[in-house]
Amino acid sequence: MGALLGYEDVKRQSQAVWGQFGESKWIPYSNINIKLPNRRDPNELIGCGIGKFAVLAAMGASLEEHIPILKKHREKFDLITCDKGFGTLLENGITPDFVQLCDCNIPYKWLEPYVEQTKDVRLLATTYANVEWTTRWKGPIYFYANKDALRSEERFKPILGQPNVRSLGFPQGMLPLKTEQALTIPAGSNVSNAMLIFMLGLDEINKHSFSGYEHFFLTGYDYSWRPDGDEVKVKKGNYYAFANPKPKRFYMNHRTMMDFNGDVCYTSENLLFSAKWMYSYVTAFNLPVTNCSGRGILEIPLRGNLEEKLSRINPDKTKRAHVFRAIEELRSAQDLANSANQRLTQARRDLWL
Repeated sequence: MGALLGYEDVKRQSQAVWGQFGESKWIPYSNINIKLPNRRDPNELIGCGIGKFAVLAAMGASLEEHIPILKKHREKFDLITCDKGFGTLLENGITPDFVQLCDCNIPYKWLEPYVEQTKDVRLLATTYANVEWTTRWKGPIYFYANKDALRSEERFKPILGQPNVRSLGFPQGMLPLKTEQALTIPAGSNVSNAMLIFMLGLDEINKHSFSGYEHFFLTGYDYSWRPDGDEVKVKKGNYYAFANPKPKRFYMNHRTMMDFNGDVCYTSENLLFSAKWMYSYVTAFNLPVTNCSGRGILEIPLRGNLEEKLSRINPDKTKRAHVFRAIEELRSAQDLANSANQRLTQARRDLWL
């Protein structure tokens, strides 16, 4: 499935979601979340992935097949998962480094048994994330606002502590007060997409990776489920379309499709939209992302086998220091080049009286 979304597609989706939750939950929840004592500045995470790799674990059923592989190679990568993925990974003996939380309605039951295990896990959350989760999370929380076609981020920036300087009568950058700089990222339509978008932060203005990870490997990014007997065997986790008490596979079969393996699969309208959004984002920016799910409808250019990809990562963590040194050398060289260009420009000017 390779389909690009247009502006009107995205705008319609944004309008529908804002109308449903904007004033009723997003604004009130944001005003609670920004006061939490474990809130941290997202800028602390700039460059956190330089010289490292990241595995993004979404909640497609393919994740279960990759649990042994993740455990085998766990020390080689940072692991990012979504809200429901947190408990599923813990139940399998895997602790993620980051958990992404977007939904204002995500049931607390998915977190309740694991609250004590959140202490050393970093939560990446929208300002309006469900306060039942955020107020009980013990580890650091990094809040951000989604940029959407409605520019709703302008409603959340002041809540996060970034005032609208123009409304106060000051030119941009001239407010005589110390203020927070709100982190904003493109709204990616679902939490699994947000895991990648947060760590990259790329948009029409910013072209530099926020985290600096060398490469991202996706698992559980199925955006669909199979109708055959193989899916029935998935019992251990609360995978999308199999979560009790009302498995979505029974009432959200909006589309019958062929996945990129040529196998029949079902999907919902929301999942199809999210897959199209992810395809558009990855291909538009030519991102270092490999889909290792092995199934599904996210047919991005790079697809591969998770075991093979993780086996190629050098386990020697001292190699990361070499990347930092090379970056510093490059910066020094760039500074020298800039200085030389300035001297050359001045020398040419000096040729004239």
